[in-house]
Amino acid sequence: MDDRFITLKHFDTSVAAKNVAKLLEENKTYFLNGNWGSGKTEFLVEVGKNTNKKLVTIDFWRLNDNRSTIEIVFSKLHPLVYSLLRIFIVLCVAVSILMTNVVDLGLSSFFESFCVKLIIGSIVLLVAIYQFFKIKSDGFYSCLLTSKCLSLSRKVLVIDDFDRMSNKQQEESYKIFSLLNGKIPIVFVGDIEKVHLNDNNFLSKIIDRRIELPFVLHPSNIWQDYFELLGKKFSTRLSDDFWKRFSFENRNLRDRNHFNDYVNQEFFSRGKLGHVQEEQQLWIIYTYLFYPELYKQLLKAEEIKVKDDEKISFTWLFKFGRSIQEILSDIQQSALNQYPPSYKMNGSAYFLYEESLNRTKEEMDTLLETDSQELSRELREGNHKTDFYQYLSSEYKSFSENQKAKLLRMTIQESLKSYNSPAMDYIVAEKLNEEIPRYERNSPLSEEIIGRIVNFWESILRKEGLDPSEILYFMEKHRVLTFYDLGRHYSNLEINNENFAKLRRKDFFLLTYLSSIEKFNEFESWNRSIWDAMEQFGGREFLVFWEFQGILSNGLGYYCFDVVPRNKKYFLMMGENQDKMKKNRSVIEKIQPQLEQLEAKGFTFEEKIDREYW
Repeated sequence: MDDRFITLKHFDTSVAAKNVAKLLEENKTYFLNGNWGSGKTEFLVEVGKNTNKKLVTIDFWRLNDNRSTIEIVFSKLHPLVYSLLRIFIVLCVAVSILMTNVVDLGLSSFFESFCVKLIIGSIVLLVAIYQFFKIKSDGFYSCLLTSKCLSLSRKVLVIDDFDRMSNKQQEESYKIFSLLNGKIPIVFVGDIEKVHLNDNNFLSKIIDRRIELPFVLHPSNIWQDYFELLGKKFSTRLSDDFWKRFSFENRNLRDRNHFNDYVNQEFFSRGKLGHVQEEQQLWIIYTYLFYPELYKQLLKAEEIKVKDDEKISFTWLFKFGRSIQEILSDIQQSALNQYPPSYKMNGSAYFLYEESLNRTKEEMDTLLETDSQELSRELREGNHKTDFYQYLSSEYKSFSENQKAKLLRMTIQESLKSYNSPAMDYIVAEKLNEEIPRYERNSPLSEEIIGRIVNFWESILRKEGLDPSEILYFMEKHRVLTFYDLGRHYSNLEINNENFAKLRRKDFFLLTYLSSIEKFNEFESWNRSIWDAMEQFGGREFLVFWEFQGILSNGLGYYCFDVVPRNKKYFLMMGENQDKMKKNRSVIEKIQPQLEQLEAKGFTFEEKIDREYW
């Protein structure tokens, strides 16, 4: 067994077992009460250790035996005598056959005396007649059971699972009671409530004493310690809903064993510990075991709706916790801002017999401490579905200042390489939130707030070596400010001086300039200086500039506006109405020479109706 497995502790019932053992000194009839799976069998084993009497257990419910009930009881109480009788019967049948003329092996010569032949022959004849006619009389075994020659003084008869026996089997058990009453302690085991439901119930009339299981085995007492053990194993505190729900539904020892088996299977055998939210996984296991129909709904991704009669009142909520429907509905809807990802974000990892592919928090912590290419790749590719983004969004506030600074520095570096991702945006947004909280940046932004935002980022980005155009590129790309807001702040930009040619992202500088003079997309009103500025663009700057003007599209979406597709295919966006189509076509004619230069480098351009070019 895996040493990581959770081992259930043994409940000490020795005191109660000794008390019951003393009761069994009297030849009375007892009923050990407890529902199925509550630990009755284990308790009887403990009782057996505390008495010098042998507990002979018969479970008629499980037996598939053609013998009569009394014969079965006799075989259990006197196994040696019963075996000798069976051997004797077989020998007699064999002798009867061998003494006939059909199979004559000369056996008759061994019995010369007439008296001996008469006695043996009579026995053989009686056995043969008994076997031939298959006589099913209980008289023979009844006599043996009540015979004083066969002692019952050191034995206790236990009839297990009495409540699950058929009516016929129960009636047969009453016959046994009538034979053995006062001669041997008899213990009926089962659920007394189910027995009382039987209209022809005679058991209540013959029971001398009713025995209850020790309170330590009661459902209200067996789960609290177990959940404390789980909490220590998982280094977390489980909600009160757990033990309230389990104890309220009277989940017994057998249920606890089954539940623990699946906990060990999913968390340790399948290695989910650290890959899933522990409490949510426990609820999925619970649902699988005890609410299979609800589990099927989870598998089908069906919304679990809480009916009015399934909603728990405040009083019941305080006593028994929420209903299972309310709990599962909450699990389906709530995206806990924690790592590992919640059920809502990564539901398949929580289903039983499935593997969880996301990494543990410890693995992510180790990754964060490195300056590896892997961390850079995770940063570039981190979106809302990746475990890195889930880790980042849930743990960022607990990072050290050095860790935050490193992530921001890597984000700036990757951004300048034309990469972008939700993970990079998240880091930028959180950095800004630390300086200027969201509630201070309610839209529309005031000029004062825009100025504070710009000054904050300029102080950081200049230290990283970004020129003015790259600062604009970074702020717009990561949604710090829009072109509109940037244009309001940078109202004195110049594009017709020698400094413009030295900028590394002239496309964003020109886009911001157009916004500042309110000529974004106003192609007809652009003067010669704007078109001249475009002459200084490199290939990427040219493509990105016209993407933001709605003339070109790489078809990859906003996050990839700065990415050149592998097939180098771009779309020439044509308006749905005639006016816009005419307007776009006139622009395309103006930039046709640059398009032809790009075509010579392997780029292709295909016309497409402009419905949603991002």
